Amino acid sequence: MFGSMKVWAMLTLMVAAVALKARQQPSKYRQILRNSGDVQYFADFNIGGQDIAGIFDTGSFEIVVRSSRCMACMNPTAAYDHKKSKSYEEDGKLTMHNYGSGPCETMLGYDTVKVGSELVAERQPIWEITRHNIPVLNRAKFAAIVGIGPKFGYKSTRKTLLMNYHVDEFSICLGKEAGSDGFLTWGPDGSSLAEEDVRTAKVYGKHHWATKMSKVSVKVGKDEPKLDDVCPNGCAAIIDSGTSLIAAPRSALIALSAQLGQIKDDCSNFHELPHLLFSLDGQDFELPPRAYVMRMRGAELKANDIWDLLFFKPKVRTHEVCMPAFMEMNMRTQMGDMWILGMPFFREFHTTFDRQKQVMRFAKAGPECQPVPMPVLETQEEAKEVLENEKAESATEEKAKAATEEKEENSVALSASKQDTPLTVNVDDLIAPRFSLQYEVNQTDDFEV
Repeated sequence: MFGSMKVWAMLTLMVAAVALKARQQPSKYRQILRNSGDVQYFADFNIGGQDIAGIFDTGSFEIVVRSSRCMACMNPTAAYDHKKSKSYEEDGKLTMHNYGSGPCETMLGYDTVKVGSELVAERQPIWEITRHNIPVLNRAKFAAIVGIGPKFGYKSTRKTLLMNYHVDEFSICLGKEAGSDGFLTWGPDGSSLAEEDVRTAKVYGKHHWATKMSKVSVKVGKDEPKLDDVCPNGCAAIIDSGTSLIAAPRSALIALSAQLGQIKDDCSNFHELPHLLFSLDGQDFELPPRAYVMRMRGAELKANDIWDLLFFKPKVRTHEVCMPAFMEMNMRTQMGDMWILGMPFFREFHTTFDRQKQVMRFAKAGPECQPVPMPVLETQEEAKEVLENEKAESATEEKAKAATEEKEENSVALSASKQDTPLTVNVDDLIAPRFSLQYEVNQTDDFEV
């Protein structure tokens, strides 16, 4: 009898635990990420009863917010004011947050942070910016960087937003068309794709959404020689929704430039450019030219600004020039040289981050940012045929577009044609990787991702 009661008690506790976890898990919530210049994507959230626009950044961990404490800050959008919050608790700890776009001094506090109606974190750590040297913040439409990394930050035991929200899984996708929005889905995305329709990479990073990267080169045809891997000893890749472009080490970019060939300033040979190939944890991926080539705008550029992070910048700064959109970042990690796969990656791949299983799942991004099955190219001959078909289709679309514009000046170009042309972005609005200033020039030990 007592044995039966013991078993019954254990079952009751197990059922209660499952029910508690079910109550803790939020239901699916799809949040629109508003597009600003195709280099910043932000959404509203709430701190202490105040609506704040923030970039949701898979490359960091904390909430860093522009604050009314910063007397010298320009505030093109509403800044957080702790005096207006009824739930604010001051800590007073001061620290420095370093981003690729510049450093900022911050003060630690705690407040209630909400996303939508169901995601609520009480006494969430927030870092108020008291002073900064980040030019993009003075004109940006966002006031906060919301870190949604997988684990605790460096040397920290403070719970992250994902932990306090009890969110184990979320997904991000950005629209391909110029000016189109993106989506952040909190909770399972509800996709019915089979396991073979997605590609899965294990998270090897101790702090970041980082995995192993290899076989980085460009697509070649059947009769062409195999190009050298610009990452021969293996690399690390952080999948980072808070970085505008792709960042890579100088040595890799030098080797890659030889493979890409010349990209004309006016983008006239855009449709002749190859696809970029790479593997993430043994799974093959490719990015079309629209993901790594952009028209860069910005004539009034100062020394030591974001322009200096662009690797393929021309010697003479012009108002608008077509070039590979790579940022230089020289950092070694425990997995090799670091790459950052930023916003261009999310335009091509619907990415699901699974904190519980410590994996990332990638599907092809559909027209409405829905996950669709990944294509399978079994041979280089098939790959070459697909590439040639894409070029032919693109050329046909361009001719059709030109003809339509001649007949009707106000006609709208076909969506597919829009998606297969380089985006035009303002250099001043680019967001650099957070890591650009964290790694000292004379540092010899590896950066632990």
